[in-house]
Amino acid sequence: MTTRTVNDQLTRVGAGTPMGDLLREYWMPVMRSARVAEPGGAPVPVELLGEKLVLFRAADGTLGCFAEACPHRGASLVLARNEDCALRCIYHGWKFSVTGEVLETPSEPPELTKFASRVKMRTYPVAEAGGIIWIWPGNPTCEAPPLPGFAFHKLPPEQVFGLIAPVECNWLQGLEADVDSAHVALLHETEARAGALRELLDDVAPRDDIDEQPYGLRFAAVRHLSTGEQLVRVKPFAMPFYTVVPELPSGDRLWHAWVPVDDHRTIMWYLWYNEERPVDPTVFASQFGLDLATLDPDNIRAGWSRENAWGQDRGEMRDGRSFSGIRGLVMQDIAVQESMGPIVDRTRENPGRSDTGIIATRRYLLKALKQHALGQRAPGVDADYGQVRSAALTVPAGCDWRTR
Repeated sequence: MTTRTVNDQLTRVGAGTPMGDLLREYWMPVMRSARVAEPGGAPVPVELLGEKLVLFRAADGTLGCFAEACPHRGASLVLARNEDCALRCIYHGWKFSVTGEVLETPSEPPELTKFASRVKMRTYPVAEAGGIIWIWPGNPTCEAPPLPGFAFHKLPPEQVFGLIAPVECNWLQGLEADVDSAHVALLHETEARAGALRELLDDVAPRDDIDEQPYGLRFAAVRHLSTGEQLVRVKPFAMPFYTVVPELPSGDRLWHAWVPVDDHRTIMWYLWYNEERPVDPTVFASQFGLDLATLDPDNIRAGWSRENAWGQDRGEMRDGRSFSGIRGLVMQDIAVQESMGPIVDRTRENPGRSDTGIIATRRYLLKALKQHALGQRAPGVDADYGQVRSAALTVPAGCDWRTR
């Protein structure tokens, strides 16, 4: 059971909060590159850790990221003109370069030549990799760490398929669901039975082996199969909110990220990749209950919410066609996470053995908060994220999977 103070420490992400300050040490994936593909196109709003930002691609293709409010009078730069590799506020015409330099202040008298140089524009380091735009929200007086080099960053576009779902709850609820190995054969029972994960049903109460790694933690869910062997599914948790789901027989892997918009909203990433061959989006869509012809890649849960019970069909539950009554893994995960409320009250929980990984994750995050408060380097920020790999293997009973 968690105290209310600890729950707040783990979940609150605003500026000046312990977790908010820690998370600001890391690069964060905020949107698909395709969303701002057009040079000189409309600026796009971004909300991250309770802050409102604006992202744009200049005429020469360079990306820029500012605080959304114009430093003159606070008008939104989402409305700004994107011209000459700069943004110009439509309120009084102030113009800002991609790097945040104030180029023009036409509403001020010409004789005040030094006025523009004294205006401070809050800018954010921005990068592009793996078809994703990344922002570093850290202290502007400090140098950003290297961008986390996940395996899919170096792959061609046809080997990566990324989608986003905005989720109406705290980021930690998503991360903990990802770490939770026991729910896969229960919440997702219908999909597991019909697909490549049917072996998980042999043992719905797996044992978790947990090892600390330079990037965070590594979880191995160990299940006893009907054959007498053990199925081991290894999933890494990389700081601060990344996981990689064990690969399918095709070699496809699923990368997740749970990026806090604020205390009560999260950007959930589903990114499918294969290091050897192109990915087939239709396989992903079938497994996760998505319609490629109609889905919005920037909001794959559109149309389903608490108001319509996330599409739950009680008829399918009664006649055995669906365990959860909710179509597809995506909406099943979102439904249970949002059903807990904006921030779940962890003081009322009753964790069991199946929650070993969740407890380990909380302890790891609390340790990271203490170290960061003492001025130590944020854990994992300098790690080789290319080593963040998942695995699925079958070993003889009693065999140590780590030796394989």
